[in-house]
Formats: sequence, C-alpha cells, structure tokens
Amino acid sequence: MKEVVVATDSGANLPRPLAQQLGVEIIPLWIQMNDKSYRDGVDIQPLEFFQRLKERVRRLQTSQPSLGEFLEFYRRLQEKARSIVSIHVTSRYSGVFQAARAAAAELAPYPIEVVDSGTIAMAQGFVVLAAARAAAAGASLAEVVERARAAIPKVDLIAALETLEYAVRGGRLAWAARMVGNLLQVKPLVRVANNDVGLFGQARSRAKAIRQLLDTLAQRVGDASVHIAILHTGAVEEAQRLKEEILARFRCVEVYIEPVTPVLGVHAGPGALGLAYYVE
Repeated sequence: MKEVVVATDSGANLPRPLAQQLGVEIIPLWIQMNDKSYRDGVDIQPLEFFQRLKERVRRLQTSQPSLGEFLEFYRRLQEKARSIVSIHVTSRYSGVFQAARAAAAELAPYPIEVVDSGTIAMAQGFVVLAAARAAAAGASLAEVVERARAAIPKVDLIAALETLEYAVRGGRLAWAARMVGNLLQVKPLVRVANNDVGLFGQARSRAKAIRQLLDTLAQRVGDASVHIAILHTGAVEEAQRLKEEILARFRCVEVYIEPVTPVLGVHAGPGALGLAYYVE
C-alpha cells in the first residue's frame, strides 16, 4: 500500500502515459452536448470533440462530478494508499474543489487533503506532477501537500484563441461579452493565473498571436530552465512547429504537446493554442 496517492480531475489535462507512470488517479468531469452527457476523456476524446464542435451544437455545458461520484472515487483510492492528496481545477470557475472537500469531510478521519490549484489545464497538471513525483519518491502526506502548494505560484498559462465566443458563452469571460464585436477581427490572448482568467493582449493575425505567445514566454522565462506544455484544440501541426521553435529557443527540462481535454475545449473553442509552463 502506498503512503500517499495523488488524485486530480480531467481538467488537469495530464498526458495519460505520464499520469499512469506516476500513479496519478483522475476523476473525469462532465460535458453536456445537445441531449447527451459525456465523461471527459472517457466517453469522448479531444479530436472527436473538436470535430463535433464545428458542427451545430444546441447545448454545450460542463459540470463537476457529484458528491456520490467523489465518494466512490475516494473509497476506491482508500484501498491503494494510507492518504490522498487531491488537486483540482480553480475553485473560482468550478464547483469541483467544493465537491471534493465535501466528500473528504464525509470520509474523515481518513486523511484526504484537497488542494485548489488556482488554475486549469497543464498549469494545474504541473502542480499535480510536482506532488506525484514527491509521492513516488516516498514523501509524507504533509510533504506532498507542501510540494503541491509551492508549485502553484510558479505555474502560468497563456493562450491565443480564435475567438472569445466560447469563453464568453461558457461564463469564463462573461464580463468581456461587450467586447466580442470589437474583437471579431483579432485574436484574443488569454492568461489564467491566481484563480482568474483575463485578457492580456490581442493580435491582428494568427501568426502575430503565436509570436506574442513566444515573446511573452521569453520575457517571463529568460534563460532559466523551463517546463512547458503546448496545448491545442485541434491545431496539431501548428503545435508541433511551436514545439520545435521552443526547443530551439529555450532551455527546456520537459516539453509536452497535448490536445486540450474536451471539458476545457468547451471554453477555448476550436483553433486555440496555449502554453502552460513554469521555471525552476
């Protein structure tokens, strides 16, 4: 039996082989599309989802696992480890963290530490990886929690969207609804950090938007060693070119390319490119 098992939700957008290698347990979030519900990354995969997103979708929503689902999830993990560290998507825009905490309270005194990552996608994923690597090295519950919380202020996520339409419609940038008309001809640049989602720039073309992503990365990273995940909503070839440029330009410790998991693609929309990263 393990000392600590690290758990997260599918919003962490972790590469599956890496999650399996480190023993990270993942609870899927939910997507409602038209009249059907799907478990994120289980019943529907990213590339299938992005293709369907181009078709006419009448209803598109996301939701967190129920209290009952979390209880079942944690009870299964109790058989594998003496304690659980459960790291989740930002609590400001999702009820996942609250549902996890409610389930943890019901299972007391069994030790479950629930951590709000304050972010999404592989920015959240890097927090999970920091905790999972500590757990794999034999760290205690307190040490794994400390490693996760120490990683949170370091991670960053920036992205170039094709449109604000999906983020506005999903409520993640509802305040920007009045700007959508003004941004139809530009590519919005979005940042997720410190439990908030906001615009940090815009570009007149896709090429300029990608260039701004790289320039922003350069400003914040410099010549430090960096961990990076390149995220995309169907832009496979552009993501690969971006990886090649990043490898040539920066001191990379690890670089991943991952399609954005469907539950996040709902808000990003098709054609988005993003960079999740942190420096050592």
